[in-house]
Amino acid sequence: MELTQPVEWVNKSFIGYAMNTEFTDDNARVLMGIIDKIKATFTDAAFCLPRSALHITLLDWITPLVDYDGQDKDALFAEVRSSYDKAISDILASTHPIKVCFDEIKVSPSTIYIVGHDNGEFQKIRNQFVNRVKLLPNTKLPPTIIHSSLARFTKPIELSSANAFVANQQLDIVQKITNFRLIHTTREPNLEFETLKRYELQ
Repeated sequence: MELTQPVEWVNKSFIGYAMNTEFTDDNARVLMGIIDKIKATFTDAAFCLPRSALHITLLDWITPLVDYDGQDKDALFAEVRSSYDKAISDILASTHPIKVCFDEIKVSPSTIYIVGHDNGEFQKIRNQFVNRVKLLPNTKLPPTIIHSSLARFTKPIELSSANAFVANQQLDIVQKITNFRLIHTTREPNLEFETLKRYELQ
């Protein structure tokens, strides 16, 4: 019997700097409907993201859940901000709005999340960014999928029950992305953050 692997960092303070984007109100309403079902099904075994925390991850500048050998993350951000900003500004200046179709709900041992598909734009942006800058040691590489987490498991339960739950859910939304935001996060997962800059797509 395989069990979920609860995360211990939910609602705890971690500093990070990342790029992501929000859902439209209509799409967020659909996702909150699924989240309400997660709450009803798993109660205190899952921490569900509030509306304000929902986001689509692009990439990290300074990863929240990673220790940088004791170095101050705000100081590290100050060191890389100018070069990272120039790189992503140049990349996104020639990027048109992106249409992402979210049509899958999946489960990992720690997370219930949704997966989307585009025409390769997300991966192109990520590849160009890591090729143009030198990521700080320990920084998490950009993901290779387009995803958004809905809930994190906080207690061990049978993973099969989570898989059975998502098998009965349907999702079909289209998100048009017209900008990405650089945020300074202080509480995970994305519970407290400040938007530092928006990068509009062409």
